[in-house]
Amino acid sequence: MLIKNLSVFYPLISSILSMLVSQLVKSILIILAGKKIKSAALLRSGGMPSSHSALITAVTVSMGLKEGFNSNLFFICVIFSLIVIYDARGIRHTVGKHAKLLNKTVLIENPKKLNEYIGHTLPEIIVGISIGLIISFGMYHLIKI
Repeated sequence: MLIKNLSVFYPLISSILSMLVSQLVKSILIILAGKKIKSAALLRSGGMPSSHSALITAVTVSMGLKEGFNSNLFFICVIFSLIVIYDARGIRHTVGKHAKLLNKTVLIENPKKLNEYIGHTLPEIIVGISIGLIISFGMYHLIKI
């Protein structure tokens, strides 16, 4: 009975779990780098791995596995995935570069700096996508929808 109920919420559970695992990996990498984890940093975007990419990949793959890779829901998820990943790599990455430049020049005397780690590099996105793939396929085989 529990497994059947889990299968109904499988896309939601796998996507949230992918995001949480991604944030956990990010926290572990911060600790391994010898840095202190700030609670605000856990809620910010940017860094290795991309939790946005992990979440949206898990949504898309879960919908493909549950509804079929030829379903309209899967196609819609693919489009949203492309938008989210493009935004993470392109737009938000560029915003981070601009923040770095502003912090070094205009805000050099200001104690409150702009967040420079808002976007993602290609490796951060690839690791995020990998986490989303692993968790959504793993849960699918665990639940056996």
